Amino acid sequence: MPFFDDSGPRPEEERGLLWRSIALIGDQLERMILLNVAWAVQLLPALAAWAFPGLPDWLRIGLTTYTAFAFIPASAVLFDSLAQTSQGVPLSPDLVKSSLKAQFKPSLVKLLPLYSLFFWLVMAATLAVQNKLLVLDVLTRASILFLALFSLYWGTLFIYQPHASPVQLFSASVRLVWRQPGKTLLAGFISLLALALGIISIGGLFLIVPVLVVLIQVQLYHAVHPAR
Repeated sequence: MPFFDDSGPRPEEERGLLWRSIALIGDQLERMILLNVAWAVQLLPALAAWAFPGLPDWLRIGLTTYTAFAFIPASAVLFDSLAQTSQGVPLSPDLVKSSLKAQFKPSLVKLLPLYSLFFWLVMAATLAVQNKLLVLDVLTRASILFLALFSLYWGTLFIYQPHASPVQLFSASVRLVWRQPGKTLLAGFISLLALALGIISIGGLFLIVPVLVVLIQVQLYHAVHPAR
């Protein structure tokens, strides 16, 4: 296949969440890798801040803050581009640029509050451990697990329900988990396994794993929320 083959993906040919996602990647592998690398580059400043504790505090804070804010629009672009690719639109630089232009501000308004919930829960769990508050520790850890399940739908709901508020996106994700807990748990397990393998290999995380995880979530959304 040429590097910029414009043949669109054929998701209808595959049925399983994982295999459909892999098939979509295989259709436009080089472009998928480039998209994944563009997303992963946004993590480098925070990784540098953590890897080099000797850096000035102001620089480490600045690097981490950049990643914290850049991660959200980059993820929105990932979801938007791959949602369109899943529907047969060839992945292209113009598609990615239009996604960035369309989703930059909305993602900060809607997705940032949702994903920041993980930060606050981790802070609460840390506080509970430091003060030996067993009940709070158990509750926060359980909340993080449930939040991880709900978050499997945030990116796709953000794309497919563009007028929904953060509260509405959260409520919709809870309903989808309630509607199909089995499929959600399966998708969550597959995503977690893929991320674990990507982190272990390092290269996988920067080359293709995030794209695979997002595609799995897109397929999951269509599986539990079929078009009427």
